[in-house]
Amino acid sequence: MINKDYLKDIFAERKKLMKLSDVKLVVVPKYDEISVKNIWPMIKEDPVLMQYFPDTFPKGRAPDREYMFNILNTLKPE
Repeated sequence: MINKDYLKDIFAERKKLMKLSDVKLVVVPKYDEISVKNIWPMIKEDPVLMQYFPDTFPKGRAPDREYMFNILNTLKPE
């Protein structure tokens, strides 16, 4: 999840990190309906959630499944 541009944004306080002890871990079953491919387009429209993700990913890539669902569960548990 971390690349050079994302680290620059963190140090410039445009992006945020969260303490691991603050993250509410979750194990999400691997169903097509709740895949990263299906959920990511909804998440990237939310400015609160996007503070914890890089603005861009390499072509054809998306965020890590565990990371994405853990951040989502921590910030928006509903």
